[in-house]
Amino acid sequence: MGSRWKVAAAAVSFAAVAGALAVSPASADKVTGTLQPTTAEDTGFVVRLVKPGVAGHEDLTPYLFRLTLSDGSKLAVYCVGADIDWSFEPDVMSEVPWGDYPDATSPFKANAKKINWVLHHGYPNLSLTQLNDLGLDTNADGIELEEAISATQAALWHFSDGVDLDRDEPVQRGNHDSDKDVLALYDYLTGTDNTGIDEWVVGDLKVSPSTLSGEVGTLIGPFKVTTNGTVTKLEDTLPDGVEVTDAQGKVLAAGDIKNGTEFYVKVPPGTAAGNGGIKISGDSPKREVGRLFTGKTAAGEEAQPLIVAGSETKPLTAEAKADWKARPTTPPSSTTETTPPTTTVPPTTTTTVAPIPQPSPGLPDTGASILVPALVGLGLLGGGAGALLYARHRRRAA
Repeated sequence: MGSRWKVAAAAVSFAAVAGALAVSPASADKVTGTLQPTTAEDTGFVVRLVKPGVAGHEDLTPYLFRLTLSDGSKLAVYCVGADIDWSFEPDVMSEVPWGDYPDATSPFKANAKKINWVLHHGYPNLSLTQLNDLGLDTNADGIELEEAISATQAALWHFSDGVDLDRDEPVQRGNHDSDKDVLALYDYLTGTDNTGIDEWVVGDLKVSPSTLSGEVGTLIGPFKVTTNGTVTKLEDTLPDGVEVTDAQGKVLAAGDIKNGTEFYVKVPPGTAAGNGGIKISGDSPKREVGRLFTGKTAAGEEAQPLIVAGSETKPLTAEAKADWKARPTTPPSSTTETTPPTTTVPPTTTTTVAPIPQPSPGLPDTGASILVPALVGLGLLGGGAGALLYARHRRRAA
């Protein structure tokens, strides 16, 4: 095989693996961390690797390194790039996207999704119990720790460097009883079940917008939640009666809030003007698996790339605020006309008034009532009739 392949049957020294993962001052947003010293529990069996078309073989020791980031996150990492010098003394070690893998001739980029699948389905992302529940053809005692590390690392090298386990003698150190177990897990991780997994996503929890205003008697919102984690707690500093709800006014609990959920602040009528806050807490996903770290040695050579194989969940939090005012009254309409004053209508009485005689149709109305001349005429007629009767009575008497 190539001259850069080295026998790594001995453990990497404490000084080598304890080197700090630093970043350049110009890359303040980069992640920093420290490799922890390896232990016997972090070391697999020496595996024998062969490369198609290349004579011979190489024996390499798999290690499950421990990486502590500056934010306290603890990650388990494997090596990728068996052809790259085994060195853990970089001047600069930075997290990079898969596309920035340092060896342009490596099959890493083409196989990155399959590598990520190995990380998600190998050890330690799956426990020994979970691996033995896969129903693989293993020895009676099942897959043990060193076998799990050996098979997972060999599968990673298969995709990052185009090498295979030597099927006649896959495991060294005289642990040939482990051959069957290592090959069973290796074949599973590199077989047809491996359909690939996209590049890792950092834990994220956001509420947008962070602040909204509204009026009493309304729903203030929506606030939209974006997360790839799991919401575990919903807290608020809202006054009594003001609640976090959905668009229909249903009160929400932490379990109701997921990625894409929209929530509102319901302010009932009669509530005094005020404000309050909402705090959402959760756990990040274990999707930091697949993070890639590369760097340079003190001599300026490429350091052994590291890829994250296991991580803890991290706490996530996001907050939002709402404030509200009393709903304003409707102002009078603005016109140029003067609104006439309101006239109070007096109450209707029940007093009966005698009807006034009306003039006959066709006669002019002079303004005087016809009743007076009619009475005068009747009086004259009566007087004339009386005088006639008196004259007749005197003739008969004579």
